[in-house]
Amino acid sequence: MHVHETETHKDKPDNDHVEDAQASAYLDNLLKNGSQEGDSGAELELPPWYDEQLFKRGQQYFSKYRFVMTSGMLAGLIAVLAIPSILRVLMCTKQSSTCFTAYRRYVRTIMHTQTWHFSPIEDRSSKFWTSMATVRRAHSRSSKLSTRCGAGVISQKDLALTQFGFIGFITLGAHRIQLYDQDFLEATTHVWRVLGYLLGIKDEYNICGGNWEESKKRLDIVMRKVYTPALSNTNEDFYRMTKALINGLWHINAMFSVGANIYFTKRLAYVKGYEYYSFDYRADEKPDPQQKSYYYDLNLWDRFIVSYGLFIVTFLHKYDLIRCYFNFRVWLVDFFMHYLPFFAIWNFGIKSAYVRIFRSEGNAIEIEVNSKEE
Repeated sequence: MHVHETETHKDKPDNDHVEDAQASAYLDNLLKNGSQEGDSGAELELPPWYDEQLFKRGQQYFSKYRFVMTSGMLAGLIAVLAIPSILRVLMCTKQSSTCFTAYRRYVRTIMHTQTWHFSPIEDRSSKFWTSMATVRRAHSRSSKLSTRCGAGVISQKDLALTQFGFIGFITLGAHRIQLYDQDFLEATTHVWRVLGYLLGIKDEYNICGGNWEESKKRLDIVMRKVYTPALSNTNEDFYRMTKALINGLWHINAMFSVGANIYFTKRLAYVKGYEYYSFDYRADEKPDPQQKSYYYDLNLWDRFIVSYGLFIVTFLHKYDLIRCYFNFRVWLVDFFMHYLPFFAIWNFGIKSAYVRIFRSEGNAIEIEVNSKEE
């Protein structure tokens, strides 16, 4: 696997050097200028570079690889909590600091993300556009509230780093689950380039570029320079917010575990000590025999979840029958989340357990944003 990647780099060293320089320039611009700018202010209209067929293929790939894509997004949601500026906003708005508020916030996030992948983008009256406008307005309100309480505006940098959370791990880590479909990578990053634009990210800060090669360079440098260091030095606020996130979402999937899910996330970000397989090292790195393995700090249940989960996605997910089975399980979890969230009903009561983003007539339910817990 690594040999193949090395040979590819050798075939076009000059081109790679230029692209790496461009990626570095992208990151410098994002961290310096992107931290000073808020929402792009662009109208909620499709960008001029939108490719309808590529976008639709990206939506189809979400259905085809639903299990691993949702797993990657969950790891991304956890990783985002390691970014100080984003964590400050979340703590300020107090929408995900407890098990209950995290349950409602992240279930809404799941529902909006599903809407973007399953609703027709070509129909301006579809739930895709209703959802997109609702989230954009919520971001605007959160940014104003965050500024008032001293946490700062939701910047272009924050938006792009959050965008990584949804797209980074599944694309950069595709080879680790033997997913070598280049069209999947092209189409999926185009979908999130479009979604990022509609959510107010300027093209110069959008972590998804004009094609997969450009996107890969941007994603990789953000992983190396931002996420790996951040996840290597997590603090108590990160663990507290992650615990709230996982314990909240446990109500829709009892296989979620704080220890195991943090392990999955840090492994995907190449944090030292979280390697499980021999290919969990970057191509330019070698195993350090003195490095402690944090796998053995996990309890037996978390170890089982890690071993079982990694075996499934690494060796079995490539088979159509297995993939369909686990996609069906995700569908089943979503079905109960929507119609019968029994664990949430037991703990939070019927009224609070049911989360909706649309009213029965199709209108959006606005996302409440305030400085008090729900």
